[in-house]
Amino acid sequence: MAQDERVIRALGLCRPPTGKEPQERATVAWSFALFFCVFASWYILRPLRDAMGIAGSTRELPRLFLVTLGATLALTPVVSTLVSRLSRPRFLTFAYRFLAASLLLFFLLLRGPATSPLAARAFFVWASVFNLFAITLAWALMADIFTRAQGIRVFALVGGGGTLGAMVGSLAATLVVPFAGASAMLLLAAALLECAVRCVRCVTSLAPPRVLVEQPYPQGGTLRWIGRAARDPFFLAICAYLAFFTFTSTVLYLAQGRIVRTSLADTSARAELFARMDLSVNTMTLVLQLFFVGRAIRFIGVGLALAAFPVLTFVCFVALRLEPVLGVLVACQVARRALDYALVKPAREVLFTVVRPEDKYKAKSFIDTFVYRSGDALGAVSFEDMWGPAVVVGMGVVCAAWALVGLALGRARSR
Repeated sequence: MAQDERVIRALGLCRPPTGKEPQERATVAWSFALFFCVFASWYILRPLRDAMGIAGSTRELPRLFLVTLGATLALTPVVSTLVSRLSRPRFLTFAYRFLAASLLLFFLLLRGPATSPLAARAFFVWASVFNLFAITLAWALMADIFTRAQGIRVFALVGGGGTLGAMVGSLAATLVVPFAGASAMLLLAAALLECAVRCVRCVTSLAPPRVLVEQPYPQGGTLRWIGRAARDPFFLAICAYLAFFTFTSTVLYLAQGRIVRTSLADTSARAELFARMDLSVNTMTLVLQLFFVGRAIRFIGVGLALAAFPVLTFVCFVALRLEPVLGVLVACQVARRALDYALVKPAREVLFTVVRPEDKYKAKSFIDTFVYRSGDALGAVSFEDMWGPAVVVGMGVVCAAWALVGLALGRARSR
């Protein structure tokens, strides 16, 4: 316990507004550290992924999203099988170490002055899958460890660890890549994943007795779970909300690729811009998470928190339709992503604190991978049409339906 107290003091969580018991504070501290490691690793890789995605023609991006969907479909049943057969600490340890080993392989493929187009495309797809699985697994563990009452109190603070890690990761990408090269950052990202394994073990060792952390979940195929979830309006609403989110996010991402490619000709300049955008997003997110979001979710409720994001998204589409320039793009993306990470993501994760334990991993694995990437693919194939004359009306309808789903989820969770 003395070691836990030192960790708490080091993270600035000596008096967190998260609970009364020292064990809960220690769990929050290690969860904070877990999210720091996972997000720092991802944000070291993200600017490189975005730069690789537009290294060729922007017409290739929709195809890369479709390939990413295929890779996700192939991996989701594997993850579901492992969840059913391994205890939570063993499963998460295996997953993060597998991702770290993949980084070491890409270190061998991407080092050197020139990168082949095939390696660049492979890294874009792999990094997109990495993002989903690494972060989804961390949030699934949080939904498993904390009760729904605890989730409202602590998820914003735990997410702050991810935001701080994202800040450090994006800052490292901004400062170190020009000197050490991208390949060296791959090694650093792999080391951070190994640190995440240590945090997972500490979090699960502190779990309350109600969580049987050493037992695997009951076995059952992914298709069987999907069939049951398809009859559950709550899971269907979560799927719809995330599909709306990824559809609109992908349309904005492809517009970003077009505007950035037109405005900046150099790959290094593009990567630096993406890293600076990430740093701005994460700085804003950290401020919101530490000082406003926890209180905001308790005050306005989960439903209104989820409904606020579609409204902002519609404003961004209108602004970019009127002024499709780099400055407007940066402002929209920074504001939208900051609100997502600070408010919407914790609110979405609170939804999973009211479902059965065996559903948490399988539901999140399916929803945060297959549904997420399906929305990506739909947004990718709709990109040209969605930026036509009817964009304002079309996106207005999409965002209105999206907001209604968010409000319905808030009411369903309360019940």
